Amino acid sequence: MTDSVLEQLVECLGTKVEVARICSVRPPTLHNWTRIPAHHVLTLEAAVKAQGGDIDRYSMRPDIFGESPEATKQQSVA
Repeated sequence: MTDSVLEQLVECLGTKVEVARICSVRPPTLHNWTRIPAHHVLTLEAAVKAQGGDIDRYSMRPDIFGESPEATKQQSVA
């Protein structure tokens, strides 16, 4: 995980302590994350949406969820 995703989550949710609370982990656990663990993605996405943020599962874990549906464009075959 790039630090920017975690930084974006912290910016949206307030603090690293809040991110840890939402994930039901201790704050030092966040230092060991190289990317957002898959089992926390949907919980974090819901918390971000509740705060009016726009960080989604696709930006947190594109390796699992792929590209955002808004980012993929229909291309003509003809």
